[in-house]
Amino acid sequence: MSRFRACVLLASTLAVATLPQACGRVRATADEAELAQQRKTRAVEFRSETKESFEGLLERMAKHAESGRPLDILVLSGGGDYGAFGAGVLNGWRSATGEFALPEFDAISGVSAGALIAPFAFLGTAAAGPGVAATADDLGQLEALFRNPKPDWIRSRGVLGFLPDNESLAEIPGLERELRNALDADHIRRIAAEGVKGRRLYVNTTDLDLGAARPFEMTSAARLAIDTGEAGRFHNILLASAGIPGAFPSREIDGALYVDGGVSSNIIYGAWNSRENSFPALFRARYPKLPTPRIRYWVIVNNQVQTPARTVQPGWISVVQRSVEVAIRASTVTSLRHLLSFAQTISLRGDADVEVRWIAIPEEWRPPVEGVFVKETMNDLVDLGRKLGADPSSWRRGDP
Repeated sequence: MSRFRACVLLASTLAVATLPQACGRVRATADEAELAQQRKTRAVEFRSETKESFEGLLERMAKHAESGRPLDILVLSGGGDYGAFGAGVLNGWRSATGEFALPEFDAISGVSAGALIAPFAFLGTAAAGPGVAATADDLGQLEALFRNPKPDWIRSRGVLGFLPDNESLAEIPGLERELRNALDADHIRRIAAEGVKGRRLYVNTTDLDLGAARPFEMTSAARLAIDTGEAGRFHNILLASAGIPGAFPSREIDGALYVDGGVSSNIIYGAWNSRENSFPALFRARYPKLPTPRIRYWVIVNNQVQTPARTVQPGWISVVQRSVEVAIRASTVTSLRHLLSFAQTISLRGDADVEVRWIAIPEEWRPPVEGVFVKETMNDLVDLGRKLGADPSSWRRGDP
């Protein structure tokens, strides 16, 4: 995805610098006071959603504590077409047994490409339990999606795409179609049903109006889609999270404009701001007689941790492309390190027993064919992910 973002940045810079602003779709402009009020309102809404979300997870963890099960959380990073790796990991993981068997995840978070993977991972593990392989249908559907990119997934607007009144350089009619077909009314009903059990599905987006990350809890979004009979908002959240800025269309949801969640955070994992309001603290207050919670994070990085080295030419295009690529990788590594430090702190305090395991595309891997959404490369990544996902030794615990 970094390659696409670099192109977007270059195109946007060129367009703004050389062309006058034209009259495309225009949104009403809010003044500073209105924006301040929107920030307060959305903060209240988000806190309310978070509280409701925690309620289900607390009850679920209490049941786990009685049976000795950990709370399992899957974290899926962005990565564009490299999301094929994550699809492969999940399918290979189904053959693992014992401690490393694919669990029924209590919570899943996804960003960008990870957001597109997340609903399938959420449903694909719905019938699983400790040591029990997940059903193949949803994960198989996910793999088939990444193995077979279609020519119309991305359609360039041509040279006119550089005009600043266009909403994006490209359209994504095929990707929109396949997402809506794959996540149809039946899938949305199943996601909502899992939410009733206390399981949670999170997708990160970036609110451009307020300039901040905006995670959405998708079992709630699924319930709303069922109640209203309209799935557009549900799909738009996923498309917003995967909406590479400038390259893909932005999405207006509930009056705000959203783009790729990777802009604000390429992985999300629910770190809390204060100890007293933390998940373990709330659990202890409600269930003082139950054992200390055990939480396992499983992080799939849909990219390499290190940026592959290469000689960069001094021209501004090469410099900007490389800089964007490095920035995205670096922010992902920083977030992963924060999660590892966060888990260590929580464990040392005795608030919870938190483990973090992560997996990424090996540093030595190189794409067999250059380009974006290339079938040969995506299939190679699925195969690689399958191989690593089936091997428990692929999971790492140290700093990247």
